[in-house]
Amino acid sequence: MEIHLANDSDIREGETKEVDFAGRPAILFRLNGEVHAYINCCTHVGGPMKLKVKPDTAYLDCTWHDSHFDAKTGQCLREPAPLDSKLIKLPIQVKEGKVFYVYT
Repeated sequence: MEIHLANDSDIREGETKEVDFAGRPAILFRLNGEVHAYINCCTHVGGPMKLKVKPDTAYLDCTWHDSHFDAKTGQCLREPAPLDSKLIKLPIQVKEGKVFYVYT
């Protein structure tokens, strides 16, 4: 099963695109040419995430309480979210200029 999330051309390097995923907010972004997708919900108390790109790292930052998550893995890097928590990563596939959630 596939669900169309966005057009590939709408996801720019280092920028985020918010989309609806089955009634939940999701965030898509491109890093080093690769598209990533997560449910846009911090593991602490559910705040929305914002992508931060620095020369040596990229992370998702909770806009409510400043928890940080690795942009490629979703692993928590900084509290107050539990350090052993991860964001929910959506399995995606890019084909024919479109980004799809792929149910496996």
